[in-house]
Amino acid sequence: MYQMRLRDGLIVYVRMAGERRGQGIRGRLSIYRRGKGAVSGFGEAALDRALADAGFIEEHLANVREGQPSRASVWAIDAIRRLDVEVRWTPCETAASALAVETAVVALLRTHGIWNRVASRAILTPASARAVAAQPVENGAGGPTTVVALSAELGRDDGGKAVRRTLRQGFPDHVRHTSWDPLTPVHVAYVRSRLGRSRH
Repeated sequence: MYQMRLRDGLIVYVRMAGERRGQGIRGRLSIYRRGKGAVSGFGEAALDRALADAGFIEEHLANVREGQPSRASVWAIDAIRRLDVEVRWTPCETAASALAVETAVVALLRTHGIWNRVASRAILTPASARAVAAQPVENGAGGPTTVVALSAELGRDDGGKAVRRTLRQGFPDHVRHTSWDPLTPVHVAYVRSRLGRSRH
């Protein structure tokens, strides 16, 4: 679980590094360092802000006029370098616990203009944000999201078996033979990240 913050201490991005081929945080930071993250995550947020800066554009246009255009990855690298961010991280025992921290922190920082794309979808007050990670997720009909509803959303026709199996893997402390419903944002995000990814 890592954070990017500006030198004045303002936290602008938080995310779990994930289990990227066993590389964790090193793998994620390497993606940013090599300019490979220009269309997602922090790399995209940095590039979006750089492209809104006339000075940044002019600097790269000068290279184009001189017949030395840069590759897209170089633009992405330069966009991150201009921010001069500081990286801090904390290890988590499981992917589920890292996701829980990410969910709670993004909710708390939404009102402070954090750059995570998900943070722009809703604005919470600090008081309501503190409890967001434990609140049930509403489905499209306005009711709480259940295992069966999430299973249908993901195109599974197994009565929720794959969703329950995934939840047991990610949340081993859950009391066996008790209901998972209603699902919290952490549960939903974890299942979507696992089952959604496995379908592609």
